[in-house]
Amino acid sequence: MKGTVAVGGMALSPACLFLEGQADISARHVEDTGEELRRLRTASALCAGELSALIEGLRQSAAPDQAEILDFQLLLLEDDNYMGRIAGIVQGEGVNCEYAVACHSRLYREELAALDNPYLNERVADISDIEQRLLRALSRREKAAIPSTPVIAVAQDLTPSQVVELGHGKLEGIILEKGGLSSHCVILARSMGIPCIIGAAGVLARLEQGQPVLLDAEAGEVLPSPDEEATRRYRQYQEEKQRERQSLERFRQGTTATADGRTMKVYANITSQLEVPGILEQGGEGVGLLRTEMLYMERDTPPDEETQFALYSAIVQGLAGRPLIVRTLDVGGDKSIPYLSIPPEENPFLGYRAIRYCLDHPEIFKPQIAAILRAAALGPVRLMLPMVAAAGEVERAKDLIATVREELEDRGAATGPLPVGIMVETPAAAVVADQLAGLVDFFSIGTNDLTQYLFAADRNNARVASLNSYFQPALLRMVERVCRCAREKGIEVGICGQAGEVEQLIPLWVGMGVDELSVSIPSIPRVRRRISGCDTAACKELVGRVLEYTSEAEVRKEVERWS
Repeated sequence: MKGTVAVGGMALSPACLFLEGQADISARHVEDTGEELRRLRTASALCAGELSALIEGLRQSAAPDQAEILDFQLLLLEDDNYMGRIAGIVQGEGVNCEYAVACHSRLYREELAALDNPYLNERVADISDIEQRLLRALSRREKAAIPSTPVIAVAQDLTPSQVVELGHGKLEGIILEKGGLSSHCVILARSMGIPCIIGAAGVLARLEQGQPVLLDAEAGEVLPSPDEEATRRYRQYQEEKQRERQSLERFRQGTTATADGRTMKVYANITSQLEVPGILEQGGEGVGLLRTEMLYMERDTPPDEETQFALYSAIVQGLAGRPLIVRTLDVGGDKSIPYLSIPPEENPFLGYRAIRYCLDHPEIFKPQIAAILRAAALGPVRLMLPMVAAAGEVERAKDLIATVREELEDRGAATGPLPVGIMVETPAAAVVADQLAGLVDFFSIGTNDLTQYLFAADRNNARVASLNSYFQPALLRMVERVCRCAREKGIEVGICGQAGEVEQLIPLWVGMGVDELSVSIPSIPRVRRRISGCDTAACKELVGRVLEYTSEAEVRKEVERWS
């Protein structure tokens, strides 16, 4: 059986199938609405007690961030307005509790989904979770048993509370027939380091409760009752992972430094505040790239200032003094947002995107700037402009930032210091890096886009994959030039593209004088370890040799030999 890899890894455990039966939610006329209301109060009290116990257990087990996910559900169950609306349906229509719960849940989900508030939008899954809890209590159905031994959860989808309840130690893997790469379930799995496959159609019908199953979330495969060869492969994987975990443990704390004592920073690339606990667990020193476009996607209207401020401030507080770099809206290219009404383009990657769009649409750009400025009053925040190609774009953006700051001060809103940087991801920005370095506080090199633009090679086109390589001499020469221009102007330079976590290339980044690498969360300890083994002087010599090569093959051979 095949599926889409959401979180990489492997697991071998009995399958725990979540096959909860559905309660009867059809409308039935009731004569005694008082009795129905008593049933509702009893069910609500049972659910609240269940959630309270779970939350307290999570807090005592040093998992407060996971407990907070369930706090919203408990608050609603204890909210007179929320439960009162369900009671109102029972009384007003003379119907059974099950129908009232289902009806209200549907309406409430629709209301939340329509709001300009990402925090509340994300609570839609919680409403479904509460609905199932109440319906289960009303019908006296047993909830899906939470196993006491390690299992692989198999379901159509999982609610946030189900993932949290299973948690560390009991949940070895997740296999979903549905789900999405940005769902709460997947985000939680990623932050907890749990292998996960989504889109495994028909898997529930093909597995039995308790059946051994091998989840290969490296290849996207599900192997029921794995044979001896598959089991041997899993054990080998586990042994390698255990050795890797042990060797990386000391790199999850302290500062990052080369063998000769030069300090660097290793940050994380994220899309959600739910990923912050994972950063702290893996030893990340901040966020080097917050992709804010996720706030704008899967919505009908743009998020307002307050909605964005809620997200940015939550991340700032979660980072507890570690820096946050917020990339402003990078719309266009492969990130389409229908309500922004950007006309279709023959080549959107070379079209009307990112800073080009934002500067032309201050009604979209200014609320984001305002939210970032306000979040900067709570902790160290930096603003990063994507897809810059000319100095004029930076100057216009800085003027707009100054205007928004004045408007906030007139409103009496607190703002904080806000260093402004750019992503160097267009060849034009790299060519005039000496000029741009005098206008900004930092550079962050986006190697993904920079590579494809430099070689005119679509990174999703297998036919030109050899050109779209981080080992190409032309790319390395360009990165070195950008780093040199940054050093000459006394500003920091980082790498936030995928090249930053390629271990063979890390000595080159050290030798070029890169100050920080922003990488995927699971890669943080590995990247920190590689940096610790680098001697700056030797890395500089390596850079000097590599920049003289004329082919990708020569570069690969040299860095692999050196490693």
